Amino acid sequence: MKKRRTITCPHCDATVPASAPACPECGSDAQTGWSEDAEAWVGDLPTGYDDDADFDEQDTLRSLGLAGDGRPSREEIRRRRLAAVWVLLLACIVAWLVWR
Repeated sequence: MKKRRTITCPHCDATVPASAPACPECGSDAQTGWSEDAEAWVGDLPTGYDDDADFDEQDTLRSLGLAGDGRPSREEIRRRRLAAVWVLLLACIVAWLVWR
């Protein structure tokens, strides 16, 4: 009889390598009720995942230089272009000094 290479997670139906210690999709393992007849995940989420009243998504995106849709903001694009121009200018000056 061939040894199975994968199993199906009883919690999320993901394909899991037979030697995996936990499901890569949902994190189920032997301690959280990993078995063929498991009906539900029995563990709790670790602390710190509740809603944070002080968290402001827009401020976080702005601090990362992103617009509301997750793409770089106009200001960030301008900064990147200016940095590219300075790097190119510096490279041209260095090349001129080397070949001079």
